[in-house]
Amino acid sequence: MKHFLSLALCLLLACSMHAQSPYLKINAAPPTQLKQGQSFKLITSVAHNFTEEKTGGITCSFLNATTQKSVDGWFMNVFPFQYFTTIANTPFETEFSFTVPDEYKGKFEIILVAQANKIKDSIRFVVPVINK
Repeated sequence: MKHFLSLALCLLLACSMHAQSPYLKINAAPPTQLKQGQSFKLITSVAHNFTEEKTGGITCSFLNATTQKSVDGWFMNVFPFQYFTTIANTPFETEFSFTVPDEYKGKFEIILVAQANKIKDSIRFVVPVINK
């Protein structure tokens, strides 16, 4: 019984330590589809549980969903990297503006990566492009 209680206490401590681990969480509302030539502002927020100020960065990149090759330049992704400083219990909000090229066909991926120190989160979205 004593061994069982020690094991239970260790598991409880491990779970509570894991629950308190620092984290970053990206939230974004990507488009369900876009037209050729259409502009879009991707509004993004980064939630965290940091208790002290940390500086980090968030990147937005674009890939052709079929070839997995970068199409950042085509999409006029002018500010693909932005710095942020965390404030306790306050998510960081930003936006990434881009335009789908007039000649682009198929689907593309939006990849967001946030990192502060060694803590990182990423998220991917696939967006189909429809003809005008």
